[in-house]
Amino acid sequence: MDVLNFPLPRKMKLHEFSLSWKFSKTATDHIWDNLQKRETFTKGQLPPYQVEFESGKETGYFEPGELNIHHGPLLSAHGVIGDVNEHYRDLKYSYGSYALSFRLVRPVRLEFFKKERSIQLKFSVQVANWFYYPWHLMSAFFWRQFGWSLKLIYFFK
Repeated sequence: MDVLNFPLPRKMKLHEFSLSWKFSKTATDHIWDNLQKRETFTKGQLPPYQVEFESGKETGYFEPGELNIHHGPLLSAHGVIGDVNEHYRDLKYSYGSYALSFRLVRPVRLEFFKKERSIQLKFSVQVANWFYYPWHLMSAFFWRQFGWSLKLIYFFK
């Protein structure tokens, strides 16, 4: 079953957040390459958050089917790497993943798309009906900050 086809709990709805960042072609290529490597997430994570891979590997490129977990306070996002190619990367989260609380936000899928001069993100979650708009504002703030991290990847190459 496709993760986006999981039945929505009655008190939740699907929230899909997209954002795109423009860079030079050189920067886009460099940032994209780093987004495909485990060490960007295992070594670059701010404590107390961590990313772990079931394989135990902490470096190298992602592989389809690879299990991972991103965890820390108020976060337990476990999933499997889906398709990975020169223009797309997919992470499908497992049932039971949550942000803040299992009753508030359940990550479903995180996708990255590479264009010639930009990188786009699409983050899909199930979110409690009453928390939809606060979550949208929180997502906008968080993912815009993530864009600064992408710029730092290129700046500190």
